[in-house]
Amino acid sequence: MSEEYVAVLGTVGLMRDGVLHTPRAPLLRALLGLLGAGQAPLSPEYLMGVLWRHDPPHDPRSALHLAMSRLRNYLRANGTQIGITTTDAGYRLDAGRTDLVLFREWTAGSGASFEALSRALDLWRGRPFANVPGKRCDSRLVDVLLSERDAVTIRAARAALDQGAAAAAVALAEPLCHAESLDEAAHAVLIEALVAAGRQGAAALVYDEIRRRLAAELGIGPGTLLRQAHLACLDEPPRHDGRGACRARRPATDHLLGRQEELARMAELLAGHRVVTIIGPPGVGKASFAARFAADAAGRGFAGVHHVRLAEPAAHGPEQEGIQVQEAVQEPGDSMLVIDSGPCASGRVRGVVERLIRERGPRAVLVAAVRPLGISGEVIWALRPLDPASAELLFRRRAGEAVPGLALAEREQPYVRELCRQADGLPAVVESLASLLRTFPPRELARHAAANLGALIDGANPPAARFTAGLDRVWHELTAPQRAMLLRLAVLRRDFGLEDIGTDCTQEAGRPVEAGTVLNSLVALVDCGLVLPFEAGAGRRYRLLDPIRAMIVHRYAAQAALTAVGPPQAGGRAWWDSIRTGRPVSELSLIRSDC
Repeated sequence: MSEEYVAVLGTVGLMRDGVLHTPRAPLLRALLGLLGAGQAPLSPEYLMGVLWRHDPPHDPRSALHLAMSRLRNYLRANGTQIGITTTDAGYRLDAGRTDLVLFREWTAGSGASFEALSRALDLWRGRPFANVPGKRCDSRLVDVLLSERDAVTIRAARAALDQGAAAAAVALAEPLCHAESLDEAAHAVLIEALVAAGRQGAAALVYDEIRRRLAAELGIGPGTLLRQAHLACLDEPPRHDGRGACRARRPATDHLLGRQEELARMAELLAGHRVVTIIGPPGVGKASFAARFAADAAGRGFAGVHHVRLAEPAAHGPEQEGIQVQEAVQEPGDSMLVIDSGPCASGRVRGVVERLIRERGPRAVLVAAVRPLGISGEVIWALRPLDPASAELLFRRRAGEAVPGLALAEREQPYVRELCRQADGLPAVVESLASLLRTFPPRELARHAAANLGALIDGANPPAARFTAGLDRVWHELTAPQRAMLLRLAVLRRDFGLEDIGTDCTQEAGRPVEAGTVLNSLVALVDCGLVLPFEAGAGRRYRLLDPIRAMIVHRYAAQAALTAVGPPQAGGRAWWDSIRTGRPVSELSLIRSDC
């Protein structure tokens, strides 16, 4: 690189032998930066429009001539060979003497090496025109330059992946994703880089975070590039093609421990049925299970897979949904469609699937939903929590990611088992508790979880946020009687049977509810995964998973009391005291005697 040049990729000034010299006058800094960033001679009209758009002088053209003369004098006083040339078209610096020119030369062409791209990125010292007042800066030019830098950063990250330098790719992509939180291309390469570095858990979190941001801020689901990065990079150490993209790997079992039999069963169901809906408790991993199955679709007899995540209708309107559905309808007849219902209401998901069936879309449709869709021919698959051994293995792996080098001693085994018992087999809660080992030792963490699990994990980290967001979606779909029953069941520390639920259970404020409403509420709570049925010696019993019970008490009980859901009689006071203090209600009959 030349010993002196005009620098615009950061603080504007004259770079000589590694030392930056900047004009004192803001007007001269602005003029030097504009000339340094110009690819062609800049017209007087353009320069006057940028420099004085907010406070034009009495004679802008004379003021420009004076400013140009002062800048020439500054360059000569610094002994530089860089000059300013006047042409019929305007003003320009001597060619080839800016860091921007060098940046573009070193990154030209699709075959630029990782070393060349890295050297070009090293020219950047911050935001362009950093020391130029905003009123004398061309904001559109700054945006264009930043877009160029971001594109080169992504190219450099992919080049690093091609060379097997996963850590370098992460170091390039991660800051870009923080700065551009909705840039799908940057997040896609970061996901691939994290997987290449053996950080599958972190890659899954990156995907989940941008998926939520896209839905919340733009009302759209992830695009094809992001979906492919997520599906192709879920597991095993990756292999890359010439563009650094992940290719043809067998899914590993880290993110879906203990699900091998269920994956095989799902393949059998989709082989014989058009629509299969996955239901289950919030945090059990319905969307991850569907995505994992889809990642292996080609090996299960499907020609391809189309992945759609529906967003809030108010955010993107019916047009975007129509585009997503139309893309799915056009998929080959032997393909599979995977729908993640996301934050959508069940009725809208049902409408999308019914349209696909009506228009003869893909051969199989797999839906991850809050509750059954209620359409003809639908098969329901209830995803159950992990078994204790799988939950403990997942906890240990996530603990090792949260605290690198952590080795849980044998004496800490009882606390690990207690934490997994508190998580009750929900993967999101297991991962959340494991992440909290950065803050608490196992013994203290187990004590806090036993005392108030809901308060401990509420918003503590991304896995906990996924769990609580899922629970919030289900809660908002429940009716008033269903919420009232759920709140009463949440104070119980043991399972119950159908005979324990009285026919005179109250809805709110002591008003009696018919027996049919009570039974319908139980059906709805089971369909949403909030109440789990199981077979016992005395027949079918029901229970709430501990994290769901704890979070319901923590998030909704006070609200329910304020809205008079809790009955005012003596039984109701005992019910509310149980919620407030965390002590269990001794008799299940309170459910029917509160009124």
